[in-house]
Amino acid sequence: MERSTNPKKQDSVVSIPQDLITEILARLPPKSIAKLIVVSKLWSSTIRSKYFTDLYLTRSLTRLCVLFTFHRDSTRFFHSVSEELPKSSSSTTTTSLPRNPLYDVSPPIRGLICCQDSSKIVISNPSTGQFVDLPKFKTRRKGISAFLGYDSIKDEYKVLSMTVSQRAHKYKPVVSEDHHVFTLGAQKNKKKEIWRRIECKHPHCPATKGLCNNGVVYYGAWSYSHTKGQGQGSIIVGFDVRMEEFSRIKLPDGVEIKPDHKSELVKYQKKIALVDEAVYQGNVELWILEDVEIQSWSKILVVVPGWAELVGNNIFYCRGAISSGVFIFTTTYCHPRPFYIISYDSKENIGTRVHEIGGIRNRFDSIRVFLDHVESPMFL
Repeated sequence: MERSTNPKKQDSVVSIPQDLITEILARLPPKSIAKLIVVSKLWSSTIRSKYFTDLYLTRSLTRLCVLFTFHRDSTRFFHSVSEELPKSSSSTTTTSLPRNPLYDVSPPIRGLICCQDSSKIVISNPSTGQFVDLPKFKTRRKGISAFLGYDSIKDEYKVLSMTVSQRAHKYKPVVSEDHHVFTLGAQKNKKKEIWRRIECKHPHCPATKGLCNNGVVYYGAWSYSHTKGQGQGSIIVGFDVRMEEFSRIKLPDGVEIKPDHKSELVKYQKKIALVDEAVYQGNVELWILEDVEIQSWSKILVVVPGWAELVGNNIFYCRGAISSGVFIFTTTYCHPRPFYIISYDSKENIGTRVHEIGGIRNRFDSIRVFLDHVESPMFL
């Protein structure tokens, strides 16, 4: 067959409408999109545009994932699995974080996560395998606690960071100092990316990981009151991402944040809940923050039937409930092998052992599990 030498005819064959290109790209996995950004300037501008990111995230929010993260040697692995357990799983994305592999990983927010060690903060998109080191800020102390938040009004991601130090007086507890905020992507607005110091009027020490809900980052903490006769107590701290202000939320009487990471915040039906992570005899007690304004709480008791047969002698931890209301329980280490999780459908009152989470077959040092993860094409 003789090839056409007519340039106009060739252009008509390869020409694809821009809206169709966008539609095709929006259906690809983020890892593939990251490779296609070098195809052309047009594709690069399309993929990096806010319109495309919003379009992709809108669709991702309808197919939420469970995110597993674990490390081996100097590499941190991320593996996402569809919430429709155990029917399907998505691809594994590997990100090699610099220096110390023992990064503390925060719950993901719209596809992004915050990782840290004692002096370094890294923002990563596990869907694309990208990461970026945040600049260090000047501080008098060592030891950082960092939390990632998102403000939907201004469409801004912010990192809240603070140091933790021991006050001189032996009867006073450890409290946070040097509170700073960093806005991601400030360079897009032609602003220099810097840490900004903010004031915190509520002396406290972070005790749990943070969860961002409706523009507020919540985390469990121990507080200290300067009022005579009052000492250390447990509270929930709320950080308004847009206003950059702290608030205190009282816990119900008799409820305390337990040390050694035994207490954690999880999500339940789009609300924040406090739970003792370790599950014994299949019993889980959740304290749910029903109303932030009036600081009202409710309690539910979850009892998983046949717990001993499901987990044997292994210790499992409550990770909260996925969007369908099914509770997820996992171990901290990839043991026993093969690695499995426990799901509990409270409506049907059925506990199930879910085997073979694809990609997690070896015994890695440790593993963390996060619910309601979304795949994002955002470039850092």
